[in-house]
Amino acid sequence: MFGADARPIFEDEGFELTGGDLPEVDITDRASLAAFMEGKSCDAVLNAAAFTNVDGAECQRMEAFRVNAQGVRTLAEACQERKVLLVHISSDYVFPGHKREGYKPFDKPGPAVNAYGESKLAGERAMAETLPSNQFLICRTQWLYGRTGRSFVETIRKVAQVRGTLKVVNDQWGVPTRTTELARQICALLKLKARGYAHTVGGGGPITWYDFAKEIVALSEVACDVQPCTSEEFPRPALRPEQAWLVNTTVPKGAVRHWRESLKEYLEERGEGGGGETRG
Repeated sequence: MFGADARPIFEDEGFELTGGDLPEVDITDRASLAAFMEGKSCDAVLNAAAFTNVDGAECQRMEAFRVNAQGVRTLAEACQERKVLLVHISSDYVFPGHKREGYKPFDKPGPAVNAYGESKLAGERAMAETLPSNQFLICRTQWLYGRTGRSFVETIRKVAQVRGTLKVVNDQWGVPTRTTELARQICALLKLKARGYAHTVGGGGPITWYDFAKEIVALSEVACDVQPCTSEEFPRPALRPEQAWLVNTTVPKGAVRHWRESLKEYLEERGEGGGGETRG
């Protein structure tokens, strides 16, 4: 989801990219990485590969750690050998979610409340153990959505068209982040030669999933009543952190757009909202 939307953003910002995906390159396979990187001269590697099924990680814990932890370590080792900067996309799920004021980039992460978060945190630690501090940039994001893949925006938009009422949890806080905005923020950080940890999320937070869903439905101009509920009413295999919203203090303010503005633009580009045609 991120890679498809990010590539044109990076190219517009003047970066030259070489993309790779399965089965061409596998970050968990040292030989695969070596073959992919051979003969390529680059200043940085941006890792967007991950096991992202939060609920699935509860029963596929070994696979989540294989990709999100061991795969990141293998990639970090490859970058260390080549003296290349590694930029890695991480998650708000590395935090337990107990801070009402939100988490800043240098707040100590952990303990995570689910297997997915544990695997992402293990990946962050693997990078810090493998690479010197001037050779990695960890960009934590949350509530990501884009044109491809599964996302909350697309799920709500489609379900609202066939249901008159929706219940959405109102006790989990975060900041919606569009893929293109994440890409722009990473570009800004690279140009600043930022290193260490950054929180790359939309502006204007925090909000709840209920707040987000209400805005999606309103901008899509769909006749659906969105109602708040608690997480206990919709139990999931994996626990979710309640107050794990990320405070964006590293990215220049000029590169951070309000989440509502990004959402409005996204829906307009899809031909929805603002008088546009509503499609199923």
